[in-house]
Amino acid sequence: MKCLNSVVFLLLSMLGAACASARPGTLVAGDARPLTYKTYTLGASEPEALLVALHYSGSTPEFWDEHVQALGTAVRVLAPRGFRPHREGFTWFPVEHEQKGWPEKTADVERVAGQLAELIQEVRRAHPEIRRVAVTGFSYGGDLAWMLAIRHPELVDVAVPMGSRLLGDPAQSLPKTGQVFVLQGEVDPIIKAQQTHTRVEALKAMGVPIDVRTYPGVGHDVSPQLLEDWRTFLRQALQGPRER
Repeated sequence: MKCLNSVVFLLLSMLGAACASARPGTLVAGDARPLTYKTYTLGASEPEALLVALHYSGSTPEFWDEHVQALGTAVRVLAPRGFRPHREGFTWFPVEHEQKGWPEKTADVERVAGQLAELIQEVRRAHPEIRRVAVTGFSYGGDLAWMLAIRHPELVDVAVPMGSRLLGDPAQSLPKTGQVFVLQGEVDPIIKAQQTHTRVEALKAMGVPIDVRTYPGVGHDVSPQLLEDWRTFLRQALQGPRER
């Protein structure tokens, strides 16, 4: 999978106070490795918005550093790391994940999303100033962002899954004040754009507050225009009032 190279910028202070940490979380059932993550702030020492950024398979949390710094808004970033080493980074699921059927794939994603939900709760307890939560991710990270939105809507105000299968259906009605914005390439060989459009229309018919935007000539990847739309949407969502 070809993805844009990301550069880790060190001058976080250009956008405000920043700090970083990496901590182990509790174990996921059936996994021998703890969940680790880093968190830092941009634009303020105690921002009211939290952005949970989930990397793709074979990547690391550092993939997001460049992109979140370009948001230009006050935010706490929470960037977890996948459990297993894979290629030049880490992945979220067992090696046999891709050979599983849809129900088993969905169960894998639900399991990890549950662990991530616990981590979001932990961060919110430590930072009670947080009032809005957005989740985003690409590829496997997008699958997880979507699953967090539909299985833990009490924790998530906005989700931006990219290159995602959109596995599973909501277990309960999603709040109308929430929103899911799906982004993907039109020539994605892994996640077919037409399948995504069909899936989004079916979810809309179920009452899910969801929209999709696809990008000509873009495969299973991100592009400058996709990232610009991602920034614009998240910037507005993170700055807006929480209405729940």
